[in-house]
Amino acid sequence: MNIMRWCKTALLLSLLWQIMSVPLRAELVNPKLNLKYPTLITAIYQQHPDNFFWGEPALRDEFEKQISLIVFADISDDLFYSYQALKNAKEQKNWLLYERLASDLLLFYLSYHEQIPDKVTYWLFGERIKNSLKAPSKESIDAFFNTGSPQIRLRYLQRLSPISAQQSQLYQNILKLKNKPVQIFDAVKLTEFAKIGDSLAQKKVLLSRLEISGELSSQEKQQIELENHQGYSQKLGEIIRSFQIRHGLEPDGIIGKNTLYWLNISRQERVRLMALNILRQQLWTMDNTRKVIINIPDYTMEYWEEDQKIFESKVIVGQTKRKTPLFSAQLNAIVFNPRWNVPTIIMREDILPKVLLDINYLSRHSYEIIENYQSQKVIDAETINWKLITVHNFPYRLRQKSGENNALGLYKFNTPNNNSIYLHDTPAKNLFEKQDRAFSSGCIRVQKAEQFALFLMDKSGYPLERYNIHHNVPETSSVSLKKKITVYSVYRTVWVDQFGFTQFRNDIYHYDK
Repeated sequence: MNIMRWCKTALLLSLLWQIMSVPLRAELVNPKLNLKYPTLITAIYQQHPDNFFWGEPALRDEFEKQISLIVFADISDDLFYSYQALKNAKEQKNWLLYERLASDLLLFYLSYHEQIPDKVTYWLFGERIKNSLKAPSKESIDAFFNTGSPQIRLRYLQRLSPISAQQSQLYQNILKLKNKPVQIFDAVKLTEFAKIGDSLAQKKVLLSRLEISGELSSQEKQQIELENHQGYSQKLGEIIRSFQIRHGLEPDGIIGKNTLYWLNISRQERVRLMALNILRQQLWTMDNTRKVIINIPDYTMEYWEEDQKIFESKVIVGQTKRKTPLFSAQLNAIVFNPRWNVPTIIMREDILPKVLLDINYLSRHSYEIIENYQSQKVIDAETINWKLITVHNFPYRLRQKSGENNALGLYKFNTPNNNSIYLHDTPAKNLFEKQDRAFSSGCIRVQKAEQFALFLMDKSGYPLERYNIHHNVPETSSVSLKKKITVYSVYRTVWVDQFGFTQFRNDIYHYDK
């Protein structure tokens, strides 16, 4: 009797499920939905008719976090509307709608990850995702949808877009700004510079802007507002100096053009810049053992070992018309007293116009004329009929002799790469005193080049005497490092520093636009 009752119950449940499943499956593949991949979504849910892929809250949260970074970075209009529809479905607890929207959005996200290695210099450096993305590969689709466990799907998403502790902190800063009450703030306006002791007609506006930037908490802002001092106080000056340091400005406490620019950056723009930089940082997977990082907008070089920064120096990077490229390479040797093989573009645009006006320019600046790139033969300048020469038909190459006036200085740090970019010393030390240092033709000039050479030789176990031998001999020589060091040239305009402060820098190459 019990067996008969159990069979009837099972049959009723089966019929009930079939009745419920018909509208469920129909709803999941409703052709009226504005999906990016309707045909593919239909196929997925026909293959898995009884599956809810997004029932686990932790899985939904992880996916929304990853998608939100692309939305906040504002690199795709299409994605913004899909994300808003997903959030609305969640708020309304319309889980059927959420299910299909999330799956469709995941297909976009998988395709994004497959294409980003080839599109990174466009999508994350000044261009937008203009068109719909092609469907992701079958392997990517199966890796998520053919998995029965929500925990495995969660781990798959986490592996797809891992986030470091620093990136996580930056994301938390995004959420803090997003969760602040929406308010309309005036811009800080000044007819001239403001310094300590001056009156400040817009002091409340200034304090509100400092709060938006994260320089002041709400409590600190209220305390300053209660002070009797209505002008630019010493205390406020210290806050402005701290603000200037966090934005790569001269910390002089003077509120001028550049300080005003960063004060008036909107909350939405700060969120966009933080999200964009998280996406960039996720692409630069770095060796944690030993690495050199050149952050182009910060004009700095840092040497890291086991997550500890143990050497740093100011650098000079490429000017906007000759940008320092993003690259990674192996630093394998130090060249002492290097000669400089002048790149063709510099020879034609910078040097030859001066030579054609004055042939003695070559000797004054220690340039030699070399037959070609396959030869080391030196050509006597007097044997050339300069009347027939233009910057375009000059058939030779130029090389600068070693010495203190050589453009590479006394040290070259060899980093073979396809861009012919390397780190080197420079005789123009005065340029390091400037706050903005985009002056080179692409290569990276290191302020502490001598200290860096000593540091690298010590790391390779060479005695000081070995360094002195190479340093004191005027001829060009080189020392190979016993262990190669990976050098990364990166472009970070926002990051969290080792002390937990969010740093912002000027977008010198207009990659953030």
